[in-house]
Amino acid sequence: SGSHQDAIRKGMHHRRGREDAVWEVPYLPIDPADLGRRYEEVVRINSQSGKGGVAHVLERDYGISLPRWLAQDFSAVVQATSEQETGEVSSAQIFDLFESHYCHTSEDWHLRRYRLSREGEQVAATVVVGPEPRPHILQGKGSGAVGALVDALIQSWGVRAEVEQFDQHALGSGTSARAMACVRVSVDHGRATSAVAFGEDTTEAALQAVLNAIGRSAEKNNAWSTSVERRVR
Repeated sequence: SGSHQDAIRKGMHHRRGREDAVWEVPYLPIDPADLGRRYEEVVRINSQSGKGGVAHVLERDYGISLPRWLAQDFSAVVQATSEQETGEVSSAQIFDLFESHYCHTSEDWHLRRYRLSREGEQVAATVVVGPEPRPHILQGKGSGAVGALVDALIQSWGVRAEVEQFDQHALGSGTSARAMACVRVSVDHGRATSAVAFGEDTTEAALQAVLNAIGRSAEKNNAWSTSVERRVR
């Protein structure tokens, strides 16, 4: 069940860097390697799995650590798929579901480039989005890069976005490590939409994640999407 998988995930995380210590992992009385097995096969995802099991698979196989609020949201997606297919969901399926539900958006919301400058206590942003060769230039100001983008969306297209949740971190270590940003955004006081983006740095990932959330919200809400498209084009 989900509680068992979550405990196994935390137990394995606790063992990192301590592989020579006595084996003590909840619900795994012995090290699977002693029987020529891997613990990866022990944790399987089905309709009874919770956020812990799903988060464990993404972290184990793809190095993606989800914040708690997003793990809860995504586990419902995986559970629905498992119930529909009446069976286990593979690691590859989980990753495909993650990408399709949070990362993909239309080219209209693709971040091309950005420029930030500080003006006193505020950050001024110039953000270029949309398809080449005629992308759109958005300009705004805020307390940070995300706030400046939100202001730019209001100024340019009248899209009022409110960031309800935001998390970001580096994927790995070192100066060349990529970044991941997770956001939950409500548009024009509508139902919040979650999205994820990866980038060469945390700022790029954060800006693209907000754009992904707005793009996904547009796909769900034809009314304001049509209005925005008129202004964009």
